[in-house]
Amino acid sequence: MLDKDHSPSPEGFAEVVRSLFAEPDLRATLQRIVDLAVTTVPGCDYAGVSLLESRTKLQTPVCTHDIVRRSDALQLQLGEGPSLDSMWKGTYVYLPDLTASARWPNYAAEAAELPIGSLLSFRLFTARETLGVLILYAARPQAFNQDSHEVGVIYSAQAASALAANRHIAHLSRALDTRETIGQAQGILMERHHMTAEQAWERLREASQNLNVKLAELAEKIAHSGEDPTAPPV
Repeated sequence: MLDKDHSPSPEGFAEVVRSLFAEPDLRATLQRIVDLAVTTVPGCDYAGVSLLESRTKLQTPVCTHDIVRRSDALQLQLGEGPSLDSMWKGTYVYLPDLTASARWPNYAAEAAELPIGSLLSFRLFTARETLGVLILYAARPQAFNQDSHEVGVIYSAQAASALAANRHIAHLSRALDTRETIGQAQGILMERHHMTAEQAWERLREASQNLNVKLAELAEKIAHSGEDPTAPPV
């Protein structure tokens, strides 16, 4: 059992890490990351993950409290704040007392009403990519200490690894599904038009270009409906 006001034991932290990698899909992994952040990082009351949607935009798909969503929306509206700085200017942001800080004056003035007293923010990244930001909030000032920082650094690194692994698995799964669907479409064309696998592939490729449709979408239509958009007009 973890105590949210104290650093986890090595055994407790090991169990946390194992559970991060045990979720079946991306959404569940993200939710597990924010739920465990609250119970793992000392002083944390609420947590959220903001993902990189484009080069200039973040979205917050999961959080443990509506305060997190309101804070993130406020940052995007004002163009300043901890999530944005963690993503674009560095890997780590610590603000011990929001009301006493001159950093992000517009954000601080409005965020203090949520209420947010202090915060920690960590960029979620691997050696290959930046994924997003893990942001931790406390209702009272000075809630985070040195233990919070040290645990947060390790926890965010493990969370980024779990998130990247889940994305990679999802990508491989989609690739395998696409490959299987294309194979099914090839089989239908081969049987229907008495052609070889190579001829069926070439027909799919040419139809994809002529119809301006992705090859995977074209193959899915053929495999699931039996229609043949590759056939020339009569």
